[in-house]
Amino acid sequence: MASISHDKKNGRRTIQFKDTDGTRKSIRLGKCDQKTAQAIRTQIEHLASAKANATSIPTQTTEWLKVIDAGLRGRLLAVGLVSKSAEEIKAATEQSAVSLSDFIERYIESRTDAKIRTVRKWKTTQRLLTAFLGADSDLATITAGDASRFKLHLMKMKKKDGTKFYSPSTLGKHIEGAKLFFTAVVDDAIRTDNPFAKVKGSKAVNEERVQFIGQEDIRKCIDATPDRQWKLIIALSRFGGLRTPSEHVRLRWDDILWDQNKIVVHSPKTEHHEGRAYRHVPLFPELLPFLLDAAERADDSGFVVTKIRDSESNLRTTFLKIIKRAGLKPWPKLFQNLRASRQTELQEIYPTHVVCSWMGNSPKVAQKHYLQVTEEHFEKAVQNPVQQASANAGIPSQPITITNKETPENAGNQHSTGFRDSGGGIRTPDTRIMIPLL
Repeated sequence: MASISHDKKNGRRTIQFKDTDGTRKSIRLGKCDQKTAQAIRTQIEHLASAKANATSIPTQTTEWLKVIDAGLRGRLLAVGLVSKSAEEIKAATEQSAVSLSDFIERYIESRTDAKIRTVRKWKTTQRLLTAFLGADSDLATITAGDASRFKLHLMKMKKKDGTKFYSPSTLGKHIEGAKLFFTAVVDDAIRTDNPFAKVKGSKAVNEERVQFIGQEDIRKCIDATPDRQWKLIIALSRFGGLRTPSEHVRLRWDDILWDQNKIVVHSPKTEHHEGRAYRHVPLFPELLPFLLDAAERADDSGFVVTKIRDSESNLRTTFLKIIKRAGLKPWPKLFQNLRASRQTELQEIYPTHVVCSWMGNSPKVAQKHYLQVTEEHFEKAVQNPVQQASANAGIPSQPITITNKETPENAGNQHSTGFRDSGGGIRTPDTRIMIPLL
């Protein structure tokens, strides 16, 4: 007799039967209802009995074998319940079950071009997917409905305080990761469709985690630490706009072009793009004192930042302590917001393409992830923006008025286009011509 097991957590069912050698073998059905599983179990019992007794397969089971999908047929072949010609066996073997966990593991291992942090994100997506769908799930049985339910599952996850576990942007990254995995499944001809193709993941930026960090506050942080290397790390992040820590650890003294007032920044994040392995950053006046101080104490390693030598170093814990020591409240995205704040400052002074060249990103990325609206923008906006803009442009802020008295020679040819108040709030035609400033 065959038995049906049901995983209530993910809704998947498995049929187990005893083979002729006494071992118990399993056939995974994926998600299906109990009635369907019972019908399949009956046919499996017929196949197992025919094999054990060396008898022919019942007619109804033979007909059933003709209409089942290739995935189930392949699994029956794998456990020895059906036999075919060599060519058919080869074809069915290629279509046999491939588990979700095994495929993703092989895919991630094959992506030798991926950065460590990217791999880390993929592994998180893998863990979430396999926990929800089942690590041993057959790739061929995962449906578009499963993909939609996976997204809903992530949306419902809560922290201990009742807030959402995943922000829309983080959730979107996991959906994109799942999409990537199943695109590889399609590329390997394991299945012809991507169940995540129509599942949309939000790419919105979480505005609550975006914060402008002013120079006054960052100097408080610098003053709060006696460690000169940490002063330099903070300065490079906020005043130089370097990515932390990946660009810090690659910076050498040979990259400081003192005579040209430039810094050569090597970027592992963009090095796989042609012509973007490195960029030039100005030797900003705010940054110069910290580099000069570090140069006086440089060791034989040739590196500017000697405090950290691993691009995966965890600087967050120490930086949090420095911020609190400075009497400030820690902000979200500790180092990302330093870099974004610098780009926002520079954007006020220099053209977009110049700032993006210095920062090593594109205008599109800068607009979405870096540029911020600060309190200073609001303060400037309420200081009579029309007059301020006019003053900056070197033009008068009041309309130019031409009257008949001022130009008597043209009086006969003028048209009355202006208006004057005749009392009672009624505007009547006037002979003045008002020329608005466009």
